[in-house]
Amino acid sequence: MRLLHAIEADIRFQIKQGFYLVYVIITILYLIILSFLPIDVLSIALPLVVFSDPSVLGLFFIGGIIMLEKAQGVLHVIVVSPLRSMEYVLSKVISLSLISVVVAIVITLFSHYENADYFLLILATVLTSGLFTLGGIMINAGCNTVNQYMLKTIPYMLLFVLPCFSLIGFPYSDLFTLIPSVAALRLMLGAYLGISWPEALGLVLYLIGMNYLFLRITIRVFENKIVYQD
Repeated sequence: MRLLHAIEADIRFQIKQGFYLVYVIITILYLIILSFLPIDVLSIALPLVVFSDPSVLGLFFIGGIIMLEKAQGVLHVIVVSPLRSMEYVLSKVISLSLISVVVAIVITLFSHYENADYFLLILATVLTSGLFTLGGIMINAGCNTVNQYMLKTIPYMLLFVLPCFSLIGFPYSDLFTLIPSVAALRLMLGAYLGISWPEALGLVLYLIGMNYLFLRITIRVFENKIVYQD
């Protein structure tokens, strides 16, 4: 019950602070750009655009959300409230995953792309959003300003994004799938371009495991560096 209330509070906070408005504007811009692309280019551009929402945008948005909560004293209240650190972190993951899923579905539907596997699309979006939201919370630890967070985020973003170019293909490029962002993008591409069920299942299980690992580490970092030493 506390988790549900936390998710509801997070959604209201995100709407109040204008995050949803930003998502609407970015989604419209994406749709305008995609509408000019031929179908053969769209089949590649669409999954990349959808992947960028829970990854790149999600990573920056979670930083902004936590900075705002720090400024408003929300994190200080958590120490004395019945809300557990696990529930706080999961609330952030779930609330951002929900909007990412909605955006992914809207962009895909309005792009008139007919071959998308929506079940895989939702799975890929949720698992990608979870990874980057948890990563953003960990990166945010120790940051006191938005500029500090942005500077700290850039090298981590490069670390996650650059290996994704391994999907172009070269000797031993499959080894890069061990990097969570590469596995997530491979699953996202599979939702649009097709993928065998054994490979999809393997990627999903691997990403679930990485989400769990990130969750455990994030809670530890959150408690040690954000809440009790904020």
